[in-house]
Amino acid sequence: MNRLKKRSTATLVLVLAMVLSIFVGGGWKLHQARAKAEDAFFNGKAGFSVYNDLLELRETSYNLIRISESIGGAEAERRTTASAWARLDEAKTPEAYASACRELTDAVKALDAALTNGQNSPNESWERQLRDYNEFISHLRFDSFYDEKAEAYNRLLRDPLAALIGRITGSGEMPRFTDGL
Repeated sequence: MNRLKKRSTATLVLVLAMVLSIFVGGGWKLHQARAKAEDAFFNGKAGFSVYNDLLELRETSYNLIRISESIGGAEAERRTTASAWARLDEAKTPEAYASACRELTDAVKALDAALTNGQNSPNESWERQLRDYNEFISHLRFDSFYDEKAEAYNRLLRDPLAALIGRITGSGEMPRFTDGL
C-alpha cells in the first residue's frame, strides 16, 4: 500500500491501465470488424455469399479437370489445376480462399489455353463448364457485400495502433474479391 502512495508508482499504474485499456478496446473493435467481414464472407446477404460462390467454383473446376482428362493432352496444366483445386478444397479462412481462388483461376486459364491449342479441341461439356466457371468468377468480382466489410476492417488496420494489435493477434488485412482475380 505504501508503494501506491508514491507518485511514480501511481503514475506507472495509471499509464499501464491506460495502455491496457487502449489495447483491449482497440482489440475488441478490430475483432468485431473482422467478425462482421467473416460473417459476410460465409453467410452473405439474402442467401448469396462469397463462400457459396467459391463452393460452386470448386465444383465447376473439378468438372473441368475431369472433362480435360477425357479430352486428353495438357497433362502438366491438369496437374497444376488439380493442385490448385486441392488448395481451394482445404481452405478455411477468407485469406486462404482468396489465395487458392487466384491460383485456381490462373491454372484453369492455362489449362483452357493448352486444350485450345492442343490437337484435341474442347467439347461442348468443357465450354459449358468453363462458362459456368467464369460466371462464378464474375459473381466474386461484383459481390460487394463482403468486400465492403473487409474494406472497413482493413481501414481499421491502417491505424498504427490497430496494426500493432493486428500483428500481436496475428490478424492481417482481409482479401477483397472485387479487386480482381
